[in-house]
Amino acid sequence: MRTVQAYRYALDLNPGQERDVLAHAGAARVAYNWALARVKAVMDQRAAERTYGVSEELLTPSLSWSLAGLRKAWNAAKPEVAPWWAEVSKEAFNTGLDALARGLKNWAGSRSGKRAGRPVGFPRFASRRRTTPSVRFTTGAIRVEADRMHVVLPRLGRLKL
Repeated sequence: MRTVQAYRYALDLNPGQERDVLAHAGAARVAYNWALARVKAVMDQRAAERTYGVSEELLTPSLSWSLAGLRKAWNAAKPEVAPWWAEVSKEAFNTGLDALARGLKNWAGSRSGKRAGRPVGFPRFASRRRTTPSVRFTTGAIRVEADRMHVVLPRLGRLKL
């Protein structure tokens, strides 16, 4: 048996810290939208090639929908797509790519009947205004300080709770 422990805290941020946290959430949205556009472009290209009678082995190579495949494509393209990528934690980009990978998996499972529950639609682009800004930190130097009033996150530093 394995125990997983999680904490949920409310952050009390100053304006500079709030700007940095929102920058991380925006980076997640940028990575999500870029990868979704890339997946849609490849799917549309392959569909168009099929209508022209192109054989299956000559079609545009498909893009992996797994987190690892999306992350590999993102890492190759991030210098052109997001030249500011070094200013935010890699966890921000991973958050967006993971959300897309899960959304695509749920959509594919729903279409094939392997997923229980209501039908799931194809993932939509994340809007700055329509979506709630969020970012998850799963690796790195994450710790709650001994006073239980501060948390330390990668690239963001010490934040008050």
